[in-house]
Amino acid sequence: MNFFCTTIFFLCVQVALAQNQQTNNISGFVTDKEDSSPVQFAYLYLKNYPDFSALADERGEFKFFFPSQFGDEIVVISSIGFQKLEVPISSLSKTGNTLKLQRQLLSLNEVTVMPEDHSMEEMISKAIDNIPNNYPDKRHQLRGFYRKVSTNYEEFTKLVEAAVVVEDISYLKEGSALRVKLESLRQSDELGEVDSTMTILKQRIREQIKSTGSALGPSNEIIGTYQHNGFRGDAYNSKTWFGKDGDRFMGIPELPTYHKFMGEEIIGKDTIHQIAFSTKDPPNGSSYLKINSRNHAVVEYQISWLSGEYQTFAKFREVDGVYYPEMIRNKELRLINRDVGTHQMDISTFWFDLPKTEDIKKIRAKDALDRDEEVESNDYELDSSFWKAYDLINKHPLDSAIIRSLEKNKSLEQQFKRNAKD
Repeated sequence: MNFFCTTIFFLCVQVALAQNQQTNNISGFVTDKEDSSPVQFAYLYLKNYPDFSALADERGEFKFFFPSQFGDEIVVISSIGFQKLEVPISSLSKTGNTLKLQRQLLSLNEVTVMPEDHSMEEMISKAIDNIPNNYPDKRHQLRGFYRKVSTNYEEFTKLVEAAVVVEDISYLKEGSALRVKLESLRQSDELGEVDSTMTILKQRIREQIKSTGSALGPSNEIIGTYQHNGFRGDAYNSKTWFGKDGDRFMGIPELPTYHKFMGEEIIGKDTIHQIAFSTKDPPNGSSYLKINSRNHAVVEYQISWLSGEYQTFAKFREVDGVYYPEMIRNKELRLINRDVGTHQMDISTFWFDLPKTEDIKKIRAKDALDRDEEVESNDYELDSSFWKAYDLINKHPLDSAIIRSLEKNKSLEQQFKRNAKD
Protein backbone atom coordinates (compact mmCIF):
# COMPACT_ATOMS: atom_id res chain seq x y z
CA MET A 1 0.00 0.00 0.00
CA ASN A 2 1.56 3.31 -1.00
CA PHE A 3 2.07 6.23 1.34
CA PHE A 4 -0.56 8.33 -0.39
CA CYS A 5 -3.34 5.84 0.26
CA THR A 6 -2.25 5.40 3.86
CA THR A 7 -2.29 9.13 4.53
CA ILE A 8 -5.71 9.61 2.95
CA PHE A 9 -7.07 6.70 4.92
CA PHE A 10 -6.07 7.99 8.34
CA LEU A 11 -7.26 11.52 7.58
CA CYS A 12 -10.67 10.44 6.39
CA VAL A 13 -11.58 7.16 8.04
CA GLN A 14 -10.99 8.37 11.55
CA VAL A 15 -13.71 10.94 10.95
CA ALA A 16 -16.46 8.83 9.45
CA LEU A 17 -15.92 5.08 9.26
CA ALA A 18 -19.15 3.43 8.20
CA GLN A 19 -19.72 -0.29 8.54
CA ASN A 20 -20.50 -2.69 5.71
CA GLN A 21 -24.26 -3.04 5.55
CA GLN A 22 -24.69 -5.81 3.00
CA THR A 23 -27.94 -7.51 3.85
CA ASN A 24 -27.69 -10.86 2.11
CA ASN A 25 -25.58 -13.49 3.83
CA ILE A 26 -25.20 -17.16 4.57
CA SER A 27 -23.52 -18.70 7.60
CA GLY A 28 -22.62 -22.11 8.91
CA PHE A 29 -19.69 -24.49 9.25
CA VAL A 30 -17.21 -26.21 6.93
CA THR A 31 -16.41 -29.75 8.04
CA ASP A 32 -14.44 -32.80 6.95
CA LYS A 33 -16.83 -35.20 5.24
CA GLU A 34 -14.94 -38.18 6.66
CA ASP A 35 -15.00 -37.44 10.38
CA SER A 36 -17.06 -34.21 10.67
CA SER A 37 -14.10 -32.35 12.19
CA PRO A 38 -13.93 -28.61 11.41
CA VAL A 39 -11.96 -27.49 8.35
CA GLN A 40 -10.01 -24.54 9.65
CA PHE A 41 -9.71 -21.37 7.56
CA ALA A 42 -11.60 -22.74 4.54
CA TYR A 43 -11.93 -20.13 1.79
CA LEU A 44 -15.34 -19.30 0.29
CA TYR A 45 -15.87 -17.19 -2.82
CA LEU A 46 -18.33 -16.56 -5.63
CA LYS A 47 -17.41 -18.65 -8.66
CA ASN A 48 -17.93 -15.95 -11.28
CA TYR A 49 -16.87 -13.03 -9.12
CA PRO A 50 -14.20 -14.16 -6.63
CA ASP A 51 -13.66 -10.64 -5.28
CA PHE A 52 -16.57 -11.44 -2.96
CA SER A 53 -15.16 -13.93 -0.48
CA ALA A 54 -15.04 -15.04 3.14
CA LEU A 55 -12.78 -17.09 5.38
CA ALA A 56 -13.90 -19.66 7.94
CA ASP A 57 -12.33 -19.42 11.39
CA GLU A 58 -10.42 -22.04 13.37
CA ARG A 59 -13.72 -23.78 14.23
CA GLY A 60 -14.74 -23.94 10.58
CA GLU A 61 -17.43 -21.31 11.15
CA PHE A 62 -18.11 -18.76 8.43
CA LYS A 63 -20.37 -15.83 7.64
CA PHE A 64 -20.45 -14.85 3.99
CA PHE A 65 -21.94 -11.51 2.84
CA PHE A 66 -22.84 -10.95 -0.82
CA PRO A 67 -24.91 -8.47 -2.88
CA SER A 68 -28.54 -9.36 -3.54
CA GLN A 69 -27.84 -9.52 -7.30
CA PHE A 70 -25.80 -12.68 -6.70
CA GLY A 71 -28.65 -14.80 -5.39
CA ASP A 72 -28.35 -17.17 -8.37
CA GLU A 73 -24.57 -17.49 -8.11
CA ILE A 74 -22.41 -20.47 -7.14
CA VAL A 75 -20.32 -20.38 -3.99
CA VAL A 76 -17.02 -22.31 -4.06
CA ILE A 77 -15.51 -23.73 -0.86
CA SER A 78 -11.79 -24.43 -0.99
CA SER A 79 -9.12 -25.65 1.42
CA ILE A 80 -5.70 -27.22 0.93
CA GLY A 81 -5.91 -31.00 1.19
CA PHE A 82 -9.60 -31.08 0.19
CA GLN A 83 -11.49 -31.18 -3.08
CA LYS A 84 -13.26 -27.95 -4.01
CA LEU A 85 -17.01 -27.92 -3.40
CA GLU A 86 -19.44 -25.87 -5.50
CA VAL A 87 -22.88 -25.12 -4.09
CA PRO A 88 -25.68 -22.91 -5.50
CA ILE A 89 -26.50 -20.09 -3.11
CA SER A 90 -30.17 -20.74 -3.75
CA SER A 91 -29.84 -24.18 -2.13
CA LEU A 92 -28.49 -22.73 1.13
CA SER A 93 -30.35 -21.23 4.05
CA LYS A 94 -29.31 -18.03 5.81
CA THR A 95 -27.99 -19.93 8.85
CA GLY A 96 -27.11 -23.42 10.00
CA ASN A 97 -25.44 -24.68 6.82
CA THR A 98 -22.93 -27.51 7.09
CA LEU A 99 -20.66 -27.72 4.05
CA LYS A 100 -18.74 -31.00 3.92
CA LEU A 101 -15.44 -31.23 2.03
CA GLN A 102 -14.02 -34.46 0.65
CA ARG A 103 -10.37 -35.12 1.43
CA GLN A 104 -8.05 -35.01 -1.57
CA LEU A 105 -5.95 -38.15 -1.68
CA LEU A 106 -2.32 -37.94 -2.80
CA SER A 107 -0.17 -40.90 -3.77
CA LEU A 108 2.77 -41.47 -1.45
CA ASN A 109 5.39 -40.62 -4.06
CA GLU A 110 3.81 -37.18 -4.51
CA VAL A 111 4.04 -36.17 -0.86
CA THR A 112 6.93 -33.99 0.25
CA VAL A 113 7.54 -34.05 4.02
CA MET A 114 8.90 -30.82 5.43
CA PRO A 115 12.04 -31.41 7.56
CA GLU A 116 11.49 -30.70 11.25
CA ASP A 117 14.16 -28.01 11.34
CA HIS A 118 12.85 -26.24 8.23
CA SER A 119 10.92 -23.48 10.00
CA MET A 120 8.36 -21.19 8.43
CA GLU A 121 10.60 -18.21 9.14
CA GLU A 122 13.43 -19.86 7.21
CA MET A 123 11.14 -20.52 4.26
CA ILE A 124 10.02 -16.90 4.15
CA SER A 125 13.60 -15.66 4.55
CA LYS A 126 14.78 -17.84 1.66
CA ALA A 127 11.87 -16.64 -0.50
CA ILE A 128 12.87 -13.00 0.07
CA ASP A 129 16.57 -13.74 -0.50
CA ASN A 130 15.74 -15.48 -3.79
CA ILE A 131 13.68 -12.66 -5.31
CA PRO A 132 16.66 -11.65 -7.53
CA ASN A 133 16.80 -15.22 -8.90
CA ASN A 134 13.09 -15.88 -9.33
CA TYR A 135 11.66 -12.66 -10.78
CA PRO A 136 12.43 -10.57 -13.88
CA ASP A 137 15.74 -8.76 -14.00
CA LYS A 138 15.72 -7.79 -17.67
CA ARG A 139 13.44 -5.86 -19.97
CA HIS A 140 10.12 -7.55 -20.76
CA GLN A 141 6.60 -6.67 -21.84
CA LEU A 142 3.23 -7.94 -20.64
CA ARG A 143 -0.08 -7.58 -22.44
CA GLY A 144 -2.63 -6.84 -19.75
CA PHE A 145 -6.33 -6.27 -19.22
CA TYR A 146 -7.24 -3.87 -16.41
CA ARG A 147 -10.69 -3.63 -14.85
CA LYS A 148 -11.82 -1.51 -11.93
CA VAL A 149 -15.29 -1.87 -10.42
CA SER A 150 -16.54 0.41 -7.66
CA THR A 151 -19.15 -0.54 -5.08
CA ASN A 152 -21.58 1.14 -2.73
CA TYR A 153 -23.21 -1.36 -0.40
CA GLU A 154 -24.75 -3.96 -2.72
CA GLU A 155 -24.68 -1.73 -5.79
CA PHE A 156 -21.97 -1.20 -8.40
CA THR A 157 -21.39 2.45 -9.25
CA LYS A 158 -18.51 2.65 -11.72
CA LEU A 159 -16.63 0.56 -14.29
CA VAL A 160 -13.30 1.29 -15.96
CA GLU A 161 -11.66 -1.13 -18.42
CA ALA A 162 -8.34 -0.72 -20.20
CA ALA A 163 -6.16 -2.74 -22.55
CA VAL A 164 -2.49 -2.01 -21.90
CA VAL A 165 1.07 -3.08 -22.59
CA VAL A 166 3.38 -2.97 -19.56
CA GLU A 167 7.12 -2.63 -20.15
CA ASP A 168 9.26 -3.34 -17.12
CA ILE A 169 13.01 -3.51 -16.60
CA SER A 170 13.69 -5.24 -13.29
CA TYR A 171 11.94 -6.04 -10.04
CA LEU A 172 15.06 -4.84 -8.25
CA LYS A 173 14.90 -1.30 -9.63
CA GLU A 174 12.75 1.62 -8.60
CA GLY A 175 9.25 1.49 -10.04
CA SER A 176 9.31 4.79 -11.92
CA ALA A 177 11.38 3.09 -14.66
CA LEU A 178 8.41 1.05 -15.90
CA ARG A 179 6.23 2.26 -18.77
CA VAL A 180 2.60 1.50 -19.53
CA LYS A 181 1.10 2.04 -22.97
CA LEU A 182 -2.67 2.37 -23.21
CA GLU A 183 -4.15 0.55 -26.19
CA SER A 184 -7.79 1.35 -25.44
CA LEU A 185 -9.97 2.52 -22.57
CA ARG A 186 -13.68 2.67 -21.84
CA GLN A 187 -15.67 3.64 -18.77
CA SER A 188 -19.22 3.81 -17.48
CA ASP A 189 -21.06 6.73 -15.92
CA GLU A 190 -20.33 7.62 -12.31
CA LEU A 191 -23.32 6.51 -10.23
CA GLY A 192 -21.72 7.34 -6.88
CA GLU A 193 -22.05 10.66 -5.10
CA VAL A 194 -18.75 12.49 -5.63
CA ASP A 195 -17.83 15.28 -3.23
CA SER A 196 -15.49 17.81 -4.86
CA THR A 197 -14.08 18.59 -1.41
CA MET A 198 -12.49 15.14 -1.31
CA THR A 199 -10.80 15.72 -4.67
CA ILE A 200 -9.31 18.98 -3.40
CA LEU A 201 -8.23 17.33 -0.14
CA LYS A 202 -6.41 14.49 -1.90
CA GLN A 203 -4.62 16.93 -4.19
CA ARG A 204 -3.47 19.06 -1.25
CA ILE A 205 -2.20 15.99 0.59
CA ARG A 206 -0.19 14.93 -2.48
CA GLU A 207 1.31 18.43 -2.70
CA GLN A 208 2.21 18.33 1.00
CA ILE A 209 3.88 14.91 0.68
CA LYS A 210 5.80 16.07 -2.38
CA SER A 211 7.03 19.19 -0.58
CA THR A 212 8.57 17.06 2.20
CA GLY A 213 10.54 14.95 -0.28
CA SER A 214 8.78 11.75 0.85
CA ALA A 215 7.95 8.91 -1.53
CA LEU A 216 4.87 9.69 -3.59
CA GLY A 217 3.13 6.88 -5.45
CA PRO A 218 1.62 7.39 -8.92
CA SER A 219 -1.86 8.91 -9.02
CA ASN A 220 -2.47 7.01 -12.27
CA GLU A 221 -4.44 4.03 -10.98
CA ILE A 222 -3.38 1.66 -13.77
CA ILE A 223 0.31 2.23 -13.06
CA GLY A 224 -0.27 2.16 -9.32
CA THR A 225 -2.11 -1.17 -9.41
CA TYR A 226 0.74 -2.80 -11.29
CA GLN A 227 3.61 -1.13 -9.47
CA HIS A 228 2.41 -1.97 -5.97
CA ASN A 229 2.03 -5.72 -6.46
CA GLY A 230 4.37 -6.48 -3.57
CA PHE A 231 7.55 -7.23 -5.49
CA ARG A 232 7.46 -4.48 -8.11
CA GLY A 233 8.58 -1.33 -6.41
CA ASP A 234 9.30 -3.04 -3.09
CA ALA A 235 12.04 -5.60 -3.70
CA TYR A 236 14.67 -2.91 -4.22
CA ASN A 237 13.81 -1.26 -0.88
CA SER A 238 15.07 -3.18 2.15
CA LYS A 239 12.41 -1.81 4.49
CA THR A 240 9.27 -2.75 2.56
CA TRP A 241 7.15 -5.93 2.64
CA PHE A 242 9.37 -7.94 0.31
CA GLY A 243 12.59 -6.07 1.03
CA LYS A 244 15.68 -8.05 1.99
CA ASP A 245 15.24 -7.34 5.70
CA GLY A 246 11.71 -8.77 5.69
CA ASP A 247 10.67 -6.98 8.88
CA ARG A 248 6.98 -7.05 7.96
CA PHE A 249 6.98 -10.86 7.68
CA MET A 250 9.43 -11.62 10.47
CA GLY A 251 8.34 -8.99 12.95
CA ILE A 252 10.41 -7.19 15.56
CA PRO A 253 10.48 -7.65 19.35
CA GLU A 254 8.20 -4.65 19.88
CA LEU A 255 5.70 -5.88 17.26
CA PRO A 256 5.98 -9.64 16.66
CA THR A 257 4.59 -11.37 13.59
CA TYR A 258 2.94 -14.76 14.10
CA HIS A 259 2.96 -17.54 11.51
CA LYS A 260 0.71 -20.53 10.90
CA PHE A 261 1.34 -23.39 8.48
CA MET A 262 -1.88 -23.74 6.46
CA GLY A 263 -0.93 -26.86 4.49
CA GLU A 264 0.61 -27.84 1.20
CA GLU A 265 -0.54 -28.74 -2.30
CA ILE A 266 1.08 -30.59 -5.16
CA ILE A 267 1.17 -28.83 -8.54
CA GLY A 268 2.95 -30.94 -11.14
CA LYS A 269 6.18 -31.99 -9.44
CA ASP A 270 6.27 -28.97 -7.13
CA THR A 271 5.18 -28.80 -3.51
CA ILE A 272 3.60 -25.47 -2.58
CA HIS A 273 3.54 -24.50 1.10
CA GLN A 274 0.99 -21.97 2.38
CA ILE A 275 1.93 -19.86 5.39
CA ALA A 276 -0.44 -17.40 7.06
CA PHE A 277 0.98 -14.43 8.96
CA SER A 278 -0.43 -11.73 11.21
CA THR A 279 0.35 -9.50 14.17
CA LYS A 280 -2.44 -11.39 15.93
CA ASP A 281 -2.05 -14.91 17.29
CA PRO A 282 -3.17 -17.11 15.67
CA PRO A 283 -3.32 -15.69 12.12
CA ASN A 284 -6.77 -15.98 10.56
CA GLY A 285 -5.43 -16.69 7.05
CA SER A 286 -6.49 -13.43 5.39
CA SER A 287 -2.80 -12.68 4.81
CA TYR A 288 -0.65 -15.50 3.48
CA LEU A 289 2.24 -16.57 1.25
CA LYS A 290 2.41 -19.60 -1.04
CA ILE A 291 6.02 -20.69 -1.49
CA ASN A 292 7.39 -23.27 -3.94
CA SER A 293 9.77 -25.58 -2.04
CA ARG A 294 11.80 -26.26 -5.19
CA ASN A 295 13.12 -22.73 -5.72
CA HIS A 296 11.66 -20.75 -2.79
CA ALA A 297 9.56 -18.63 -5.15
CA VAL A 298 6.44 -16.89 -3.85
CA VAL A 299 3.86 -18.09 -6.37
CA GLU A 300 0.87 -16.38 -4.73
CA TYR A 301 0.24 -14.06 -1.83
CA GLN A 302 -2.44 -11.98 -0.20
CA ILE A 303 -1.87 -9.13 2.24
CA SER A 304 -4.77 -7.55 4.13
CA TRP A 305 -4.57 -4.40 6.24
CA LEU A 306 -6.79 -3.49 9.18
CA SER A 307 -10.18 -5.18 8.76
CA GLY A 308 -10.01 -5.62 5.00
CA GLU A 309 -10.14 -1.93 4.07
CA TYR A 310 -7.06 -2.59 1.93
CA GLN A 311 -6.00 -5.85 0.34
CA THR A 312 -3.44 -6.87 -2.28
CA PHE A 313 -3.46 -10.23 -4.08
CA ALA A 314 -0.99 -11.45 -6.68
CA LYS A 315 -0.51 -14.74 -8.51
CA PHE A 316 2.59 -15.56 -10.55
CA ARG A 317 3.43 -18.14 -13.20
CA GLU A 318 6.81 -19.56 -14.15
CA VAL A 319 8.11 -18.99 -17.69
CA ASP A 320 11.60 -20.28 -18.50
CA GLY A 321 12.55 -20.34 -14.84
CA VAL A 322 11.36 -16.79 -14.12
CA TYR A 323 8.08 -15.79 -12.45
CA TYR A 324 5.87 -13.13 -14.05
CA PRO A 325 2.53 -11.81 -12.76
CA GLU A 326 -0.53 -13.67 -14.01
CA MET A 327 -3.06 -11.74 -11.94
CA ILE A 328 -2.96 -8.74 -9.60
CA ARG A 329 -5.89 -7.48 -7.56
CA ASN A 330 -6.08 -4.49 -5.21
CA LYS A 331 -8.99 -3.58 -2.97
CA GLU A 332 -9.16 -0.24 -1.20
CA LEU A 333 -11.63 2.24 0.21
CA ARG A 334 -13.20 4.50 -2.37
CA LEU A 335 -12.55 8.01 -1.08
CA ILE A 336 -14.99 10.05 -3.15
CA ASN A 337 -17.12 11.51 -0.37
CA ARG A 338 -17.31 11.72 3.41
CA ASP A 339 -19.31 8.51 3.77
CA VAL A 340 -16.12 6.50 4.23
CA GLY A 341 -16.31 2.76 4.90
CA THR A 342 -15.98 -0.71 3.43
CA HIS A 343 -19.34 -0.37 1.69
CA GLN A 344 -17.56 1.90 -0.83
CA MET A 345 -14.66 0.05 -2.39
CA ASP A 346 -12.53 0.16 -5.54
CA ILE A 347 -11.58 -3.32 -6.76
CA SER A 348 -8.86 -3.11 -9.42
CA THR A 349 -7.75 -6.26 -11.25
CA PHE A 350 -5.07 -7.00 -13.85
CA TRP A 351 -4.92 -10.16 -15.96
CA PHE A 352 -1.81 -10.78 -18.06
CA ASP A 353 -0.82 -12.79 -21.11
CA LEU A 354 2.49 -14.61 -21.30
CA PRO A 355 5.49 -12.25 -21.20
CA LYS A 356 7.46 -11.16 -24.22
CA THR A 357 11.22 -10.99 -23.65
CA GLU A 358 12.69 -11.05 -27.16
CA ASP A 359 12.32 -8.72 -30.19
CA ILE A 360 10.63 -6.08 -28.04
CA LYS A 361 9.62 -2.81 -29.61
CA LYS A 362 10.26 -0.40 -26.77
CA ILE A 363 7.46 1.88 -25.58
CA ARG A 364 8.44 5.47 -26.28
CA ALA A 365 8.12 7.97 -23.47
CA LYS A 366 5.59 10.05 -25.42
CA ASP A 367 3.37 6.97 -25.89
CA ALA A 368 3.42 5.96 -22.22
CA LEU A 369 0.90 6.94 -19.57
CA ASP A 370 2.01 9.74 -17.31
CA ARG A 371 2.34 8.69 -13.66
CA ASP A 372 0.18 11.62 -12.56
CA GLU A 373 -2.32 11.35 -15.40
CA GLU A 374 -5.93 10.82 -14.35
CA VAL A 375 -7.26 7.66 -15.96
CA GLU A 376 -10.92 8.58 -15.63
CA SER A 377 -11.11 11.45 -18.08
CA ASN A 378 -12.76 11.97 -21.46
CA ASP A 379 -9.45 12.28 -23.30
CA TYR A 380 -9.72 8.81 -24.82
CA GLU A 381 -11.62 7.81 -27.92
CA LEU A 382 -13.87 4.75 -27.84
CA ASP A 383 -12.87 1.96 -30.24
CA SER A 384 -15.83 -0.43 -30.07
CA SER A 385 -14.39 -2.71 -32.74
CA PHE A 386 -11.23 -3.15 -30.66
CA TRP A 387 -13.20 -4.34 -27.64
CA LYS A 388 -15.30 -6.78 -29.67
CA ALA A 389 -12.13 -8.49 -30.88
CA TYR A 390 -10.11 -8.21 -27.66
CA ASP A 391 -9.34 -11.75 -26.54
CA LEU A 392 -8.45 -11.00 -22.91
CA ILE A 393 -11.87 -9.54 -22.15
CA ASN A 394 -13.46 -12.64 -23.65
CA LYS A 395 -11.49 -14.72 -21.13
CA HIS A 396 -12.70 -12.52 -18.27
CA PRO A 397 -16.27 -11.41 -19.06
CA LEU A 398 -18.05 -8.92 -16.84
CA ASP A 399 -20.40 -10.53 -14.35
CA SER A 400 -24.09 -10.17 -15.21
CA ALA A 401 -24.85 -8.78 -11.74
CA ILE A 402 -22.48 -5.87 -12.35
CA ILE A 403 -24.02 -5.22 -15.76
CA ARG A 404 -27.54 -5.16 -14.29
CA SER A 405 -26.47 -2.77 -11.56
CA LEU A 406 -24.73 -0.34 -13.93
CA GLU A 407 -27.41 -0.47 -16.65
CA LYS A 408 -30.33 0.78 -14.59
CA ASN A 409 -30.71 3.93 -16.67
CA LYS A 410 -28.63 3.37 -19.78
CA SER A 411 -26.81 0.55 -21.56
CA LEU A 412 -23.09 0.24 -20.94
CA GLU A 413 -22.34 0.81 -24.61
CA GLN A 414 -24.22 4.13 -24.46
CA GLN A 415 -22.29 5.06 -21.32
CA PHE A 416 -18.96 4.14 -22.95
CA LYS A 417 -19.76 6.45 -25.86
CA ARG A 418 -20.92 9.26 -23.59
CA ASN A 419 -17.72 9.17 -21.52
CA ALA A 420 -15.31 8.98 -24.47
CA LYS A 421 -13.60 11.82 -26.27
CA ASP A 422 -15.99 13.74 -28.51
